[in-house]
Amino acid sequence: MPSPQNPQSKSRQGCLGCLGKMALYFVLGTVLILAITAAFKPWGFFLGGKFHIIPSWQGWGTLHAKSGNYVLQVNMNTNIKGRRSSDLKGSAYLCTPRGERFRLTLTGNMGKHLNLSTDGEAIHLGMSYLPYGSSFSGDGRPSLELRGHWQNPNLVADDNGSISRAFEPDARVYQGHGRNRPYASEIVPITLTQGSSSDFEAACAAARQ
Repeated sequence: MPSPQNPQSKSRQGCLGCLGKMALYFVLGTVLILAITAAFKPWGFFLGGKFHIIPSWQGWGTLHAKSGNYVLQVNMNTNIKGRRSSDLKGSAYLCTPRGERFRLTLTGNMGKHLNLSTDGEAIHLGMSYLPYGSSFSGDGRPSLELRGHWQNPNLVADDNGSISRAFEPDARVYQGHGRNRPYASEIVPITLTQGSSSDFEAACAAARQ
């Protein structure tokens, strides 16, 4: 007569089985997303001019504005749910001359019918601040905008006046609602170069000195 199994042993086996299934579902989901991207947005694997297994790109640069130096890092990837075939989504981080740091939600798009190489393609990015736990109640300030083009391996752009709209001359976030505030008093260029988060952190520290 077989001896009964220990209930704790059955529980452990059940937990291991659940973890195994979860891991399998995660792998299958990832493969499915990559397959959809490869079929409809293959250019995502070549952002910046080189092939990478994840359809994303990360880069950083500095906006040298009259109010100081703003260090920006962008992390973008293909948006498979976007209305346009060239839609992008992701996040960005902005370090201000005052030492403040903002995590921004990023959206963007490029032209239609992209080739595998996006070199020379125009790109538009919008970024806005949405604090954790605020749902959609925040007003998005500060918000930034970049318009430019790929010059592989870099992204060359300008801020379309968004720094001067988002910040005061002393680099404080503009909180007013003045109708007489100029739309764009300064256009600031920026070149985003592919780099790691440690590169960005070092640039942020240098900007505060």
